[in-house]
Amino acid sequence: MRESNRYRCLKGLAVLLCFCLVGGCQQKTVEKSDKIVITVLYTNKFPQLEELVESTYSDIDLQCEITPYTSELSRRLENGYGPDLVLSKEAYTDDNSQYLIDISDLSASAAYDGTIMKGLRVEGKNYQLPLPGQYYGYIINETLFEQAGIELPNSNQSLIEALVQLKQQGYGLGDDDKNIAIQSDYNTYFGLFLIGGEVPDFLGTVEGVQWLSDYKEKNSRLTGVWDNVFDLTDELVASGVLDAAPLSKQRNSILTHERMASGNLAAVFGDSSLFAQCVSENQIAFEEGKAMQYSYRMLPLMSDEGNESWILYAPSSYVGINASISEEKQEACKRILALISTQEGQDAIIKDLQMGASSLRGYVANETSVPNGVETFIDSGYVYNLNFPERVVQYLGSTAQQRMAGRLTNEELLQAVDQYYLEGSQAMADNLSVLTVMKQDLLFQNFNVRRTETELGNFLADCIASVAAAPIAVVNGGNIRSSLYIGDVYCEDLEALFPFENEVIVIEASGQTIWDMLENCVTYSDDEFPNGRFLQISGLHYVFDSSKPRGSRMVSVSLPDGTPIDLKANYQLAVNNYMAGAVGYFEGNGDGYTMLNIYDENTPKGDVTLIKESGMSYREMVKQYSRDHPEQEKIIELEGRIVDLANAD
Repeated sequence: MRESNRYRCLKGLAVLLCFCLVGGCQQKTVEKSDKIVITVLYTNKFPQLEELVESTYSDIDLQCEITPYTSELSRRLENGYGPDLVLSKEAYTDDNSQYLIDISDLSASAAYDGTIMKGLRVEGKNYQLPLPGQYYGYIINETLFEQAGIELPNSNQSLIEALVQLKQQGYGLGDDDKNIAIQSDYNTYFGLFLIGGEVPDFLGTVEGVQWLSDYKEKNSRLTGVWDNVFDLTDELVASGVLDAAPLSKQRNSILTHERMASGNLAAVFGDSSLFAQCVSENQIAFEEGKAMQYSYRMLPLMSDEGNESWILYAPSSYVGINASISEEKQEACKRILALISTQEGQDAIIKDLQMGASSLRGYVANETSVPNGVETFIDSGYVYNLNFPERVVQYLGSTAQQRMAGRLTNEELLQAVDQYYLEGSQAMADNLSVLTVMKQDLLFQNFNVRRTETELGNFLADCIASVAAAPIAVVNGGNIRSSLYIGDVYCEDLEALFPFENEVIVIEASGQTIWDMLENCVTYSDDEFPNGRFLQISGLHYVFDSSKPRGSRMVSVSLPDGTPIDLKANYQLAVNNYMAGAVGYFEGNGDGYTMLNIYDENTPKGDVTLIKESGMSYREMVKQYSRDHPEQEKIIELEGRIVDLANAD
């Protein structure tokens, strides 16, 4: 059984306080002991807010840890590692408000739009405040439409027809030969696209308003009502203008703002922050002579039945205070919430988010924060304020990946989302058999699996080596998306840990190829936000120096007994087929492991031999290992498998 929440929170707080002393947001040149450290976990930093908080309150040090995976927050809170200020993409309800303190009596709770605050109430209490939000719609390169002589679409069908015509004329195409994408870095965006598509013809109608009211009371279902939720996505894919692979996480997300800025993408469903990125990066590319100057516009969610179009709006996130932290920290967090709930606080967050719209009463908006094209819908009142309960949007997006990969039917997906919402994620987990029992926490934190040896990485790489029957195994850090916590491990824990379906293969490669593989692995380990190519490893030790120039950082590679590898000898190792070119190497796919290429016909083959294809993903191999080892056999420790001389003690 899992430990009690109280024990885990106390233990997690102690560990978190240790981590808070390193990394995070830019640090002030003051003694940490003189300040109350308040931590935040989010998908980006808040430098403007940090500066405002620390200049207003001299006793507070606001520190931000970046996570690329929003689903990790709830798992950390459940297991006692939550941040002090809790920023979540979705509003919390009765299932998870237990992790937050009641802030109903704060003056800040009365400072926001009453409709939004009413939607946030849990049994009459408020636990969260809405941060400035984002508009969502189709960001289009209207210059490309003008060059092609195509009118801007006003319906879903005309959108598809326009994109097909653009493709036929060669406009907005990248290496994937597609010209529209759905922003899909996080599950929430795909969920927003699917739910937003229901607005013009259902959610924005009288029938849909009543249905949503019933849904919030758990008196209605998605099943039988939302059967057409994938119609538009499927039509875009069938028309050859949308790539399904990134949506199913079978390869990297489309580089949306880079491609929009360079004219290699005609449209993308995304938010106002992405709109600002497209404009900014295009201006830079234009000034550097790398692209022509483009004009962009945000189009609304459109109808199939002649109904009015809507722009979607949702708070970018919601903020609350961790209930497990000390009273001193809670009081400091309350002061931060009070500051956030001012014109200056909202301005700072909007700058950090690169656009947004505030829900604060009396807020004076800056017109430049509204994407071109949205003002029409603001003036007409066709702005749909998305207010879905719990984490349905995020869960729908993550489950939709499985549907896009062909592992779920529409009906199965809708039933899964209904079950998740109506019964709760823990109820679903309890229906599954326990895979294994962990004796310790193996933490994914501060991008650790992308820059150094970790207990989590050692455990996972050892699992892969064991099941693949390979003397050496590597796991790319970008594949690892969550922690494993002490206690029972369920299938859903491994789904969060390894969301990708890349197949594990065993290859034979020379020592020189392995050296080159590891040289590629450490290329970006010193970046503030390192990419996913860094390798956790079993069966080898490697030493590098991140202070050296990229491409010449490797120092040594040896077997566990200390014997250096022979660069001319051959070794067998387990890798995944993603690294070996199964989805190609364009747009950053394959993480630069071209020396391992087996599958991509457009890239020279690597000096490797395929020994076997396992037919199993990393997740399936860890499941198999867990079944073979129903209880963790030993405490996982750091062993010096990976050493960075630049950071060595």
